[in-house]
Amino acid sequence: MLTPEELKKITKEQFMNAYNSHLPCGWIKFAYKYFSKTTEAKNLILKQSVITILIILFFLGLFATIFNVNDTIIKVFGITYSIILAILVLYLFSAVLSNNVRINKIRKILGVSKEQYNYLADKYYES
Repeated sequence: MLTPEELKKITKEQFMNAYNSHLPCGWIKFAYKYFSKTTEAKNLILKQSVITILIILFFLGLFATIFNVNDTIIKVFGITYSIILAILVLYLFSAVLSNNVRINKIRKILGVSKEQYNYLADKYYES
């Protein structure tokens, strides 16, 4: 990859041209906006709602099992929980994978390593 001297020669314009040629799609934006570690407080409602639903379903299934409720009811809680969790995990995994592919394309254009890309993104990218 590039030496530190060569890395400093990459201008903001070069970085932004490469970045803008591979902008994140709505799929990626939605996942990072609502489900990342850095989700803003105003966008937490969806994340918290999904987590709350999953926790409620988990405990309903747990207590139904402990109190030996009808198997059909336990299955409803368990299957609903599993479907929601599987959809969420697959969605987030695909968004992260898509974002990594996008970043690799940008890195290839610039000829930089992942660490160098992160340095340039911190230096030049404006939210």
